[in-house]
Amino acid sequence: MLLQLALDGNLQQSLAVLQAAGPHVDIVEIGTPLIFREGMHIVSRMRELAPDSALLADFKIMDAGDEEASIAFAAGCDMVTVMGIAHDETIKGAVDAALRFSREIVIDLMGVINPLARAREVLALGVKTLCVHTAYDVQHAGHSPLDTLADVRAALPESRVAVAGGISLKTIDAVVPLKPDIVIVGGAIARAGDPAAVAGALRSKIRVG
Repeated sequence: MLLQLALDGNLQQSLAVLQAAGPHVDIVEIGTPLIFREGMHIVSRMRELAPDSALLADFKIMDAGDEEASIAFAAGCDMVTVMGIAHDETIKGAVDAALRFSREIVIDLMGVINPLARAREVLALGVKTLCVHTAYDVQHAGHSPLDTLADVRAALPESRVAVAGGISLKTIDAVVPLKPDIVIVGGAIARAGDPAAVAGALRSKIRVG
């Protein structure tokens, strides 16, 4: 089980959090707001601070799959996100780019009406990793990704599955038994008074799990 740190703040904040928490995380996510603010030059800065971590660009691709995925890979990212609600042709294009660069795409199932059915479809297109994701804008209403994660994990036990959406030290004990391959944490680390301590505690819990 791997820990992915999602960084969505400004440049100074994100670099400070990464410098502190980087030794405890396996994947560094360059979040959509951070990419919007800073552009792809942020990738080289992240690589300097996290030379041994995989870098994921959260592009949330909806169109021009090959072209947009190629931008992330050419900049040095190992992974890029594509939305599960995108057309099959878009997903195929992104898969083609991943194969060409020997990198990986992650399908974000956020907003998908039937996540399990769509998961099966995108796996058939050559996708290797699924992300069960509860949107930030609905987390405050009490929505959680855990029920969907349980369904996907039970139905597709051999698939690589990530989970995201409000995960913190308060909720991690409910996540671990569902055995996701990747646990994605953003604000619980980035907004903590001691990001390194929180990241370390989370990693300890998922490694025990």
